Amino acid sequence: MHLYQKNEITVHELNKLREIDKNIQILDVREDTEREHAFIDGSIHIKLSEIANRYHEIDKNKNVFVMCHTGTRSQTVVKWLKTQDYNLSVNVLGGIDAWAALIDRSIRRY
Repeated sequence: MHLYQKNEITVHELNKLREIDKNIQILDVREDTEREHAFIDGSIHIKLSEIANRYHEIDKNKNVFVMCHTGTRSQTVVKWLKTQDYNLSVNVLGGIDAWAALIDRSIRRY
């Protein structure tokens, strides 16, 4: 799969990429309690408060699509990851809320 070069992606675009490659890196930076309500199968879970200590668990040579509830925390994480040379980091606009509303309605919105 080719690398996605933009800083942000819509849930529709991400879903299309995921149909091509089920193993893309989706990083969920929400809290444990949020993830108990809703998550995308196969996503990597590293809470925002743990990202500075655990970011090395992410493959920096592949895109990492960062997601939170609505896209605010994930945007902050993307900016930080880029300072750590994770230049293929991409913010998922609208986060899990947009994914649940527009892509997978079986995921509970909160």
